[in-house]
Amino acid sequence: MKVNKKIVFLIGGSGLIGKHIKKNLEIAKYKVINFDIAKHGKYYVNFDCSSTDEIEYNLKLAIEKYKTPDILINCSYPIKGKWIKNDFKNLRASEIRDNLDCHLVSYSIVSNFIAKQMVSKNIKGKILLFSSIYGFLAQNYKNYIGTKIKENVTYSLIKGGIITLTKQMAAYYGKYNIEINAVSPGAVLGHVKGTKIKQNKKFINAYSQNTPLKRLCRPEEISNLVEFLVSEKSSYITGQNIIIDGGYSII
Repeated sequence: MKVNKKIVFLIGGSGLIGKHIKKNLEIAKYKVINFDIAKHGKYYVNFDCSSTDEIEYNLKLAIEKYKTPDILINCSYPIKGKWIKNDFKNLRASEIRDNLDCHLVSYSIVSNFIAKQMVSKNIKGKILLFSSIYGFLAQNYKNYIGTKIKENVTYSLIKGGIITLTKQMAAYYGKYNIEINAVSPGAVLGHVKGTKIKQNKKFINAYSQNTPLKRLCRPEEISNLVEFLVSEKSSYITGQNIIIDGGYSII
């Protein structure tokens, strides 16, 4: 196979989805640099999204070591405080502020900083941000009946913001030949965010019944989509929110 010389900065490459993305892209011969708080892989940068004041400094150091990336993928999922209690009953202003800062603000800082670096190096780059179907859909409380899962208000605010960020950045950076898109997955098989607990069977069954394909998404299905979106096969796609949810959002 021909060696792919493109450099990928992958934010959150040690997580459930990130690991699959990293594996897929490495098979395709991309050089993937993993930015995460948990070490994983040969090329790794200790990177804490919640420390927003240090983001640009740490990215500068990474660029000095690895060069400006051709591709940025941000699938990080930073959280602060009592994340699982960000429902309407328990929501606090401090929780909203802290999580908007570490998640939405960090996405904005990372994306814009890398985009500017791409422009300065005349790189025809690609930026891919991770949102969610809950960035444009309400969370269906019926999926949570009989479980300890509740709606997460802050999550929806953040993911909706990422979709808007994607569109605005794509409109601005298009003249520099930088393609910027978002991926919005539906429910993905794995653990409940903020805990080590696997998803409740009642939730899986209820969610699956509301999905035309009658199941949750597998992490590798998302990584397959990502591989397409960062390749030259997607060269005329920008400013889009690509939904991968088994049809959940159409009914």
